[in-house]
Amino acid sequence: MKLKPGQLAPDFHTRDITGAPVSLSAYHGRKLLLWFARPAACPLCNVRLWYLIRRYPEYQRRGLSVITFFESSEQNAHKYLDMQQAPFPIIADHTGALYGLYGVQTSWMGILQARLTRGNMYREAKEKHVGVWSLLANIKALDGPITRMPADFLIGLDQRIHQTYYAKDAGDFLPFADLDAFLAQ
Repeated sequence: MKLKPGQLAPDFHTRDITGAPVSLSAYHGRKLLLWFARPAACPLCNVRLWYLIRRYPEYQRRGLSVITFFESSEQNAHKYLDMQQAPFPIIADHTGALYGLYGVQTSWMGILQARLTRGNMYREAKEKHVGVWSLLANIKALDGPITRMPADFLIGLDQRIHQTYYAKDAGDFLPFADLDAFLAQ
């Protein structure tokens, strides 16, 4: 079930891929982006991660914390994500339990739409050497649901959901302009 703005964000207690404990309650009093990506080999999510890492120093200066989730094993998360050196927690949720808690959806149509309309993002992943951009290699490398769609949640200081963004396709993410507007409040 999709979450809605105004709801209290579901709390969780887990560990990131470095073994550090991560919980939503530890971020009380801070603005937070929770980003649920697809499996770690996804080239579209890797491009998004690349941009998020580069914007993070400014976001952090403006008071935003970030937690990312990839529906992959810890081993695959390290294999595909370590090279990007994210300065924020990455959680490998291979079972999809946290995805279920936040109502993150799956869609065959969303996968097809991304393949048909996001060629520029696949080319960008190849240029940046992130993710697995070749179709057959990508399908083999994904260790989570191929149909998983991304989702973003902006969480306010009181841990209530300020904005939800459930992707329409595999390369659809909350616009950075929405993050900027959230931080301006």
